[in-house]
Amino acid sequence: MAIQKLNYGGTAWHVYTNLFLGAIFIGVAIYAGISFHPLFYLLALPAVYFGFEASKWRGGGVLEERLRIRDEFIKQVQPKDGDRVLDVGTGGGLLAIGFVKAAKDVEAVGIDLWVPGGGGTSLKTAKRNAEIEGVADRVEFKKADARNIPYPQDYFDIVVASFVIHMIHKDRDKVFQEMLRVLKPGGRFAIIEPPRGYRWAVDGKLKEKLETMGLSNVGFRPLEVRYPKKRNVYIIRGEKPASS
Repeated sequence: MAIQKLNYGGTAWHVYTNLFLGAIFIGVAIYAGISFHPLFYLLALPAVYFGFEASKWRGGGVLEERLRIRDEFIKQVQPKDGDRVLDVGTGGGLLAIGFVKAAKDVEAVGIDLWVPGGGGTSLKTAKRNAEIEGVADRVEFKKADARNIPYPQDYFDIVVASFVIHMIHKDRDKVFQEMLRVLKPGGRFAIIEPPRGYRWAVDGKLKEKLETMGLSNVGFRPLEVRYPKKRNVYIIRGEKPASS
């Protein structure tokens, strides 16, 4: 496999965000230092931190790390031969492609809106990755909103997402509801998310929310991410009761 040709998303967003924040601190420090008091120049110090963070995100190894995370995630979900998988917010197709490679006769669908600048991937990118990884005949990619998944109820054996749900600020509960709607009774739900974000936290309230929506055996399992620095994210898992 030509790993160097795969594109599962870059780090440009993180680089530019940190550079932008650093520039803001520098601008405020210069303005306040000139207009009010030289001590305000100290406000420029956080710019050093943001510059350092940007440089870390520019380093190599992001593709290898994403492939490692994919492998760890799939080991936890344990797809079975013949499973039908939905990857919500698929981006470059990382999970969808990984699942069809993990077991015999697995078919996967990856949906996304592929917003420009939202991660450096596209529908074309996802299809190209599937070709490179040799599974183009078993993966389908479709432009669709996670809040209105264009598949019937009880259709998929596994529904997954990776670093997507915490980024959806509007009607996030609708995303959960749709993911559970298309999941078969007895099917598995699994997502990878950071511990905290904007109006997001992996905690007891999230567990209660998912249980109220119909998931059983909800659990959180830490997963170490090593790029650009070591930190824990969480695999959030559950099952749709067979009696639903």
